[in-house]
Amino acid sequence: MKKFIPVIFYFAFFLTPVVHAGNCATDMAAVDKALRSQYGADRTWLNILGCPICLDGELRKDAIVNKSQIKEISSFRTIAYMQHARGDEKMCVESLKQPKRMLRVW
Repeated sequence: MKKFIPVIFYFAFFLTPVVHAGNCATDMAAVDKALRSQYGADRTWLNILGCPICLDGELRKDAIVNKSQIKEISSFRTIAYMQHARGDEKMCVESLKQPKRMLRVW
């Protein structure tokens, strides 16, 4: 019986799947994609014919963040980019937590 206890601990702790929090590049891409999805006017014919250049310059009506929050998210993303360039993966992921929460990126 005593021989099986270490085997059980081995299977319980070392063979369980490790939860991966994500790396910085993947998180930055997810934040960028979520930010892009917040912009763009409604795709009605009136908007397309009226101002085709202005279509992607305004926030959508159903956007989950406002302009001041987008500025805050952009500053956090800039900080994360600098940390990623330095090679500090952990701090980069930490600095992207708040923008991911604001944009509801899971």
